[in-house]
Amino acid sequence: MKFDRGFFIIGTDTDIGKTYVSSLLYKGIKEVEGSYYKPIQSGCIRRDGELYAPDVEFVCSMNEKEYDKNMVTYTLEAEVSPHLASELEGIKIDIERIREAWIELKEKYRYMLVEGAGGLYVPLIRDKFYIFDLIKELDLPIILVCGSKVGAINHTILTIEALKKMGISIHGLVFNRVSEDLESNYFEKDNIDVILKLSGIERSLLVNSGQREIPKEELQRFLEIEV
Repeated sequence: MKFDRGFFIIGTDTDIGKTYVSSLLYKGIKEVEGSYYKPIQSGCIRRDGELYAPDVEFVCSMNEKEYDKNMVTYTLEAEVSPHLASELEGIKIDIERIREAWIELKEKYRYMLVEGAGGLYVPLIRDKFYIFDLIKELDLPIILVCGSKVGAINHTILTIEALKKMGISIHGLVFNRVSEDLESNYFEKDNIDVILKLSGIERSLLVNSGQREIPKEELQRFLEIEV
């Protein structure tokens, strides 16, 4: 087995930018036997009779790579929660199928980024299996994508407390869409400082709006791997 280290990427809120952050992290690890995996994607786009996962398309496009259908297991067309999309489309979500795909990926790649669908409590199978269950199933530490604007403190700390109560390890925080000049945007800097102090989490990474790459040194420090 090649697998050495992996991370499960979730966000504090819808449209917080976890796919964008995933694409930047993937860009940093793809040359050192790293890859990206999206177990389930709803809201997929149908072209030529096939469904394409928009998150996978975005990650591949950002990295000038052809769409890789092996990066996703379930593609669902309805733009709703995965559990409802699967019900509407008559597709049974089989966690064993995801588990088997995960085993294959671990044998092929050294480092893995797994992106969730929405937040912690998004159902994958109604009344039975949630994103937090999948995180436990894959046994990966969390990279939590959060904001730095108004509301960031509450959203982030609530998610962190939920993760701690579930016994899920948190690798670090990525503050996305941060202003380049934090000194002028003092409230953002203060939000970040408060979140880090309240959470007690030491590993963090700042991503500016429109940033296209994470500097190698910053990536190595944050992920604690050689890139």
